[in-house]
Amino acid sequence: MKSPLLDRRAVLRGVAGVSVALPWLEAMGPAKRAQAATLSGFPKRLIVWFTPDGTIKNNWTPPGTDPTASRILAPLARYKDYVTVLDGVDNVASYNGVGDGHQTGMGCMLTGIELLPGSTKGGCDTCAPAGLAGGPSVDQVVVQKSAPNTKFSSLEMGIQTGGGGNAWSYSNYSAANMPLPLENSPANVWKRVFTDLQAGGGDPMALDRLKTERKSVLDATIKHYQTVAMKLGQSDRAKMNAHLQGVRDLETRLLAASPAGGAASCVKPPQTAATTDFRTTGKLHMDLLHMAMTCDLTRVGTIQWTRSVGSARMDWLGATRGQHDMSHDANDATTAARDVATGAAITMPTAEMLTRINIWYMEQLFYLVDKLAKTPEGAGNMLDNTLILCVNELSMGNAHNRTDMPFLLVGKAGGAHRSGRVLRYPGATRVPHNNLMVSVLNFMDVPATTFGNPKYCTGALTGL
Repeated sequence: MKSPLLDRRAVLRGVAGVSVALPWLEAMGPAKRAQAATLSGFPKRLIVWFTPDGTIKNNWTPPGTDPTASRILAPLARYKDYVTVLDGVDNVASYNGVGDGHQTGMGCMLTGIELLPGSTKGGCDTCAPAGLAGGPSVDQVVVQKSAPNTKFSSLEMGIQTGGGGNAWSYSNYSAANMPLPLENSPANVWKRVFTDLQAGGGDPMALDRLKTERKSVLDATIKHYQTVAMKLGQSDRAKMNAHLQGVRDLETRLLAASPAGGAASCVKPPQTAATTDFRTTGKLHMDLLHMAMTCDLTRVGTIQWTRSVGSARMDWLGATRGQHDMSHDANDATTAARDVATGAAITMPTAEMLTRINIWYMEQLFYLVDKLAKTPEGAGNMLDNTLILCVNELSMGNAHNRTDMPFLLVGKAGGAHRSGRVLRYPGATRVPHNNLMVSVLNFMDVPATTFGNPKYCTGALTGL
């Protein structure tokens, strides 16, 4: 068998130990992966997508069989054949054990098991103090069971998620009481994932000087690029050029997002402040995760928009209050807002503003889905080989309920997920969301029959 021209782990190497990862190219030979691979040989990927504070159910749930035929889900209409909406699935585990609704909703959301006793009181005066989750999250079970041969087993990215330390902040757990911290700085993700700066023995000041001295990691690797490009066919060269253009675009945007050209960071603002960098940080994180998966540096990732009790104030939508604050309003309440076009003070139903916020989150999800769908892989694309699990810690914020949760699946998981549907589970029998997590594991080629606390699991979700 003829050896490939390039190793599939090939990188562009430059001065001072700088390196840039490459996407899969035909010159690397058949795209065979030993773990969680699709029939085409490309890897399966799992992305967890979290948004906080519940939703407005009557504007979220599609009325018929089209999974994007609701106001909130309409931004995904172009990719409705990749979407499955689940109606009538409950986070049963969150109604047991210690903690308030936000804590248990968040801690049980991906683990399906009660919180451990702890010292954080939370917002429930009658609740016992809560600790962290009592078991691993579904994404980390995928990591542990499939053992992907990638540089990073998983990447967890947050947008203004706060300092952590309690069940409100974390969605990912490697084991009971072992949360995975979220990286809120896109610049830190860039440094960790895409560049390998060895100059100065790892001294931070030396690394900063090195970064100042060069305009781009691509400039540092240009000679190696020219050597590699000579070996490639026309389609590979075009794919690599497009990838490297994306790398340069990310570098440029990271620099522009940084104060005084320094390292970008995301500091959680006061609850009453407008979060104008919220959008920039989120988009950069989505671009970084997409590129990391394109380069097969990881196959499991999380995008977490704030935390449970998320208090972002989306002034670009006309909001004058934080999302969590508004989520406590009664269904018939009104809220002061601002007309985006004129700047005039207006009043609107709080449910309408929360609907607009949830539509905005779906527009961000569309951005990520669109990038995956436009990245070719064999006869298909990355979205064909990816599963996005969309979760929330609550169903409706004012009730703090965790029944009939707004769970959403996007992507085909290499053909394992039969998408393009609305699956309804009506009746008095509560369908535990642990069953959904079993299905997610199965989609990712983990042969599970139960997940989390087996008391709240009856196997894979029927019909999915």
